[in-house]
Amino acid sequence: MINTFSDYFEKYGALSGETKIAVESISTHISLPGNEKILTAGSTMRSIYLVLNGSARFYYYHEGKEITNQFFFEGEVIADMESIYSKKRSNYYIQLLENCQLIEIKYPELEKLYRQHHDLEHVGRMIAIACYLEENERNRSYQMLTAKERYLKLLETHPDAVNRVNLGHISSYIGITQVQLSRIRSELASF
Repeated sequence: MINTFSDYFEKYGALSGETKIAVESISTHISLPGNEKILTAGSTMRSIYLVLNGSARFYYYHEGKEITNQFFFEGEVIADMESIYSKKRSNYYIQLLENCQLIEIKYPELEKLYRQHHDLEHVGRMIAIACYLEENERNRSYQMLTAKERYLKLLETHPDAVNRVNLGHISSYIGITQVQLSRIRSELASF
C-alpha cells in the first residue's frame, strides 16, 4: 500500500532512511473537493501530487471537445511532467473527479533533494523512464488496438473506473463516442 511519497518512490528503487526523512519533510497532506482543477491550460505546473484517496483526469480541448488523456487513482502520481520539466505553460487541465486526499511536493524542492541524495536521483530517473514507456504504450494502443480492446485494457488496469468515472470521460479517453461505448458495454455484458 502506498501511503507516502517514499513508498511510491521505492517502487522504483531503494531509498536510504535519510532520504526518506528528507522526502517526507517536503511532503504536504492536502484535501481537495471533487471538480477542483489543480492545473489549467496556460499555467505552469509546479507540484506533483500522490493520490491517497480519490481520482483525477488529465485532459485538453480539441475542436471544442474535451479529450481525456489519462486517469489517476490511488497510489498514482498526478503531474504534467512536460510543464514541470520545461517550466513552460501547460496545454492541459487536471481535474479532480472525486474528493481527494493528496500529498503534494513542490517540484523545485524535489529537484534540490535530487542533487543532495543520489539514491533519490536514481529513482527519479527510473520514474522518468517508466513515464516515457507508459506514454509510448498509450500512444501505441491508439494505433494498434480497437476501441473495445482499449476499454478492456482500462478495466484491466483500473477495474473500478466505470463506477467512479463519468462515462463521457471514459469514451473520450478511448477515442469513441458515448453511444459507441454503450454498444461495447452491452456487448461485453451479454457474455
